[in-house]
Amino acid sequence: MFKRLSIRRRLALHVVLTGFVMLALSIVFVLSQRASDEVERRIFEHELAPAKQLHRVELRLLSIHGHLQDVLLGIATPAGIPELIAREGELIRENWQAFLQAHWVWPTDLAEGGRIADMEKALPELWLFLERASAASRNQDAKELDRLLRFDWYSLRQTVFEPLRELAEAQDHHVEHARQSLADSRRRAELLVGSLLGLGVLLLSGFAVGLMRYMTRRIANIETALEQVAAGGEVKPVPYGRGEDEMSRIADAINRTVTRLREKQDAISRLMQRQRTVLDAVAEGIYGIDDSGRVNFVNPAALAMLGYDEHEALGQHSHTLMHHHRADGRPYPLSECPVYASRGSGKVVTHVGDVFFRKDGTHFPVELTSAPLRSGDGQGGCVVVFHDISERLEKDRLLRESIAQLEQTNARLRETQSQLLQAEKLAGLGQLAAGMAHEINNPLGFIQSDLNALESYLKDLFDLIVDFEMLVRQRGDSGLHEGFMQLQARSEIDFIRDDASTLLSETREGVRRIARIVTDLKDFARLDAALETADADLQKALDNTVRVMHATLAEKAEIVRDYESIPLVRCNLGQINQVFVNLLLNAAHAIRERGTITLRTRHVGNEVCVEIADDGRGMDATERSRMFDPFFTTKPVGEGTGLGLSVSYSIVRSHEGRFEVDSTPGVGTVVRLWLPAGGRGGV
Repeated sequence: MFKRLSIRRRLALHVVLTGFVMLALSIVFVLSQRASDEVERRIFEHELAPAKQLHRVELRLLSIHGHLQDVLLGIATPAGIPELIAREGELIRENWQAFLQAHWVWPTDLAEGGRIADMEKALPELWLFLERASAASRNQDAKELDRLLRFDWYSLRQTVFEPLRELAEAQDHHVEHARQSLADSRRRAELLVGSLLGLGVLLLSGFAVGLMRYMTRRIANIETALEQVAAGGEVKPVPYGRGEDEMSRIADAINRTVTRLREKQDAISRLMQRQRTVLDAVAEGIYGIDDSGRVNFVNPAALAMLGYDEHEALGQHSHTLMHHHRADGRPYPLSECPVYASRGSGKVVTHVGDVFFRKDGTHFPVELTSAPLRSGDGQGGCVVVFHDISERLEKDRLLRESIAQLEQTNARLRETQSQLLQAEKLAGLGQLAAGMAHEINNPLGFIQSDLNALESYLKDLFDLIVDFEMLVRQRGDSGLHEGFMQLQARSEIDFIRDDASTLLSETREGVRRIARIVTDLKDFARLDAALETADADLQKALDNTVRVMHATLAEKAEIVRDYESIPLVRCNLGQINQVFVNLLLNAAHAIRERGTITLRTRHVGNEVCVEIADDGRGMDATERSRMFDPFFTTKPVGEGTGLGLSVSYSIVRSHEGRFEVDSTPGVGTVVRLWLPAGGRGGV
């Protein structure tokens, strides 16, 4: 059914649905408001007002009791008490009658009617108590007054005050129940309004989406037909369904437009064939001016560019018509106009960059050539040939932008190439270090094995010498013993024994140090993880890097460590080692003679911080702002490429990290490397 509706009917249906939803919401809101008002009225009329009257009765009874106590205790005189009792008694009667009139018995509280009946039965006793108290006060009978307060008042507390308090509590309960009912009613109303609003919005949204799709399809059909018209090809009829009056009229209008366009095209073609003149053949705008500066002819190209009809341009002052202001809005004096300068000097003038104004007030840049026309008496005008150079200027602008982009691209390519070269160098160094470590490991194993064997051989040899000496002593040959002692003294066997033990210990220590260096080189190279990320201990990696660079760092600075427990970090350890190398090298180079490099690690939130601080020359604000720029270096020419920190910056950014730099000239520099903590455990 909806498919046969026209656009107007669809829109009308949308309006009706919208009105229906708004009407339903309004009705629900009015009904809920009326229900809320009714509950509020009931709370005030049937609950709050009766409860207030009961509380007034109780307060007035307590007031009478208080005054009687004051009289009995001698605090107050009996004078005026009878009048007070009479007045308060009358008010108590009025409050009780007001309660009975305003009271509304709740169906759910059947005991409340019984309490009211009990209260009605006890009221005569109350009136009798008031009369006796008034008489005792008037007669100043203290004994009677004391008896009334001791016994009768106690009886009244049981027969009057208890039902009165229960009635007040029941009224308070009714008030609370009514308020809860009001809150429930409001919640139900809000739920109903919200449900209706959601349903209405859903319904309107669905209908709006359907209408949008319908309009989009129809507009697409119209666009297709118009594109066919613009292309000059065969135009297929625009499809439409039964009942779609608008689409049928649009289709007929397109067909009529096509017919008219074809007729006009034929007429223009015949006109162009008949009128082949020089002015109409050129694409440039051409106009002529007489000796007074007024336009006396203009070709169609000029009219098209300027937006005038021929009769609007002829006879007008050319400078006032199209050449009156500069591009920036400043007036263009006639004395500075190149067209009039050409007419006055008699020379051909070519000018680029002036602007001509169109009929609608817009302007466009032109390149113009003004040639004077002289008559026999020396008077004459000139002819002006111009063309719009907006496209050329736009192409020039685009060309300049392209050149700038190419220069930026070339700079980035140079930076990338330099970074690749730096990474390739570091990879080569890593391969060399790994190869050296592997080659050193083999003979190092031989040395360790040979040292163990040599130690064993020396022990056996020294044991043999000791056994031989004991054998000589046992033989009792003094000559042989003396000769043996001379040989032993001459060969310094005791010194050799002690020194050999020392030499072996020192040699073993040297071998252990070489093995440690080999291990550090292998950890630093990490060729097996060049392209992989893994959980890494940054403290261990930093220590390995310091040991590998020991020769470079030891001669310039003392290394101070201030480590805290940090978690593992998910990273490419080879690249992070490269960052450590660059930061340590910069710290060492910043120290002129001898200084201190402090290494700190911290764990803050979800990040791990590695801080490298030096007490070197420091940097000013300009150097600090450019320290990560490619090819920027503070070292002398030939001593640095300016790529170390740039490469480090790219590596840290690829790890979703960041740098913080604090530097003061003459004090030192602190560089903090922050990386997200991503390991599986702590260090």
